[in-house]
Amino acid sequence: MTPIPKASSYIKYLMMNGKPVQMVFRLWVPRNHHACNGICLRNTMTSIPHEASAHKNDTVVDTGTVSSSNIEGEVEKTPRWRRVLGLFWDSAEGDKRNRKYVQKLDAYLFTTVCLGYFIKYLDQTNYSNAFVSGMKEDLHLYGNERNWLNTWFALGIIIGSVPAQLLQLGYIRPSIFIPCCEVAWSALVMGMAGSKNIQTMYAIRFFIGLLEACAFPGYIALLGGWYGPKELTKRVAILLQVEQIASMFSGYLQAGLYTSMNGRHGLAGWRWLFIMDGVISIPIALWGFFGIPDLPHTTRAFYWNKEERQYGVTRIESLGRSEPVRLSVKVIKEVFLGWKIWAFILPYVMIAQCHTATSYFNLWLKASGYTVYQTNVLPTAGNALAIVTTISWGIIADRTGQRYWLIVGLMALMIVSNIILSVWNVPKSALLFAYYISYAGSAGTPVLIAWGNNLNAADPNLRQLLVATANIVSYAFVLWTPLVLFPTQDAPKYKYGYQILILFGVLAIFGVTLMWYLHKRELKKKTGEKQSSPEVNDRSSDDPVTEQASA
Repeated sequence: MTPIPKASSYIKYLMMNGKPVQMVFRLWVPRNHHACNGICLRNTMTSIPHEASAHKNDTVVDTGTVSSSNIEGEVEKTPRWRRVLGLFWDSAEGDKRNRKYVQKLDAYLFTTVCLGYFIKYLDQTNYSNAFVSGMKEDLHLYGNERNWLNTWFALGIIIGSVPAQLLQLGYIRPSIFIPCCEVAWSALVMGMAGSKNIQTMYAIRFFIGLLEACAFPGYIALLGGWYGPKELTKRVAILLQVEQIASMFSGYLQAGLYTSMNGRHGLAGWRWLFIMDGVISIPIALWGFFGIPDLPHTTRAFYWNKEERQYGVTRIESLGRSEPVRLSVKVIKEVFLGWKIWAFILPYVMIAQCHTATSYFNLWLKASGYTVYQTNVLPTAGNALAIVTTISWGIIADRTGQRYWLIVGLMALMIVSNIILSVWNVPKSALLFAYYISYAGSAGTPVLIAWGNNLNAADPNLRQLLVATANIVSYAFVLWTPLVLFPTQDAPKYKYGYQILILFGVLAIFGVTLMWYLHKRELKKKTGEKQSSPEVNDRSSDDPVTEQASA
């Protein structure tokens, strides 16, 4: 193999041949070579022409960037602490300008999205804590009303998901539309505190779902529009773990309100939960008007200057993200008549469904004689497990690219959990174990979402509608699975529920395998080259799009 050239010599060669003055400096290094030994080059990032071809066992290394003001390739040794921290968080190392840009993006966009998702999930699931804290007895809910509350919410999500994303694609900026919806649903949550009967709650839950339909797909589309393939998975993983944080917070909040506010001013503790959730949600929703920056090509956020806006467009285009095209009937047909969106939906829905045993954990705790306080607090240990597992899966996925095996391994664990719950007549400790490990199933969704965004990086409209459409199908399952498989009157032991969850786990493995195969086949047709199997050790070995970008 040709020896690695010196930085300054290679840069001069490109400039003498009329190449752009600013460019990414890339080196071909052998597979087992310790790339750059911690050395990186400074300054701005754009693109480099692929002058050379690499051996099939070589690796492309982006060592940094250079500019005309730094012709001799001034080098800077990366501190050890940055290299160590960079194993877990990408903005800790690399080009200085890019580090600062991503850190600012995290401080504003990512923080705002996480706060928005916190109130979304808090306001979505608080009814579960209220139900086991006095609402059931006060409203005389001894039938299947708990599941119907979830069903009416899911119906709102189904109706609102795709229209909400189409509005953001063609008519209303996300920085306006999403916060308006957040304020509106927060007000409705506070209204639930005054409900005198279950029919009123059904109606409110439907409209909360209709308004929340914009949130999760919208947040994912925003993150996918700003972050690259090696940045996205861990952030989606953290975002989804806000679910667990919100569930833990709701449990502790309800436990505290039940002991300190129950009966205060004539209101039961469960009614105070809805009021306090609204009080928490509205300020966060108002901040969204300022914190959400729209997309790199359309941003007007106050925290970006002109130079940063231009850098953001250049950066994201170099990562394969293109500017959204004007929405039309033709574009919509291309999205929904193509196979890519449906290949994503099957594993998405099955992964989401196969770990839903967590929704019935508190019913088992209550039926087993645990106190109201314990029934609200014990599930938070499962939430903590989910947080650790999901963030770890996100970091590993970004570092190794082994998304396929991370998902398959997790689904195998979910099958084991549901087998134990299906047997049921096992020691209480075994049931606790099965319920707790089912919380880890949430780690599969962010890996799949980020993978889907990377595979479809060049189609912004498909990325915008990917999760929204998958959410519709996922919530369509919510309409019937609780009512048919987990009827409240049968709690905590269900005749068929956990057995069907085993089937969902198997279908999840089949679905993710099919998605991987179809994208590999498409890439093979485009390139005419034989593609590697998912067992290879390249960090993006199961991501055809990333493979193609570095080929």
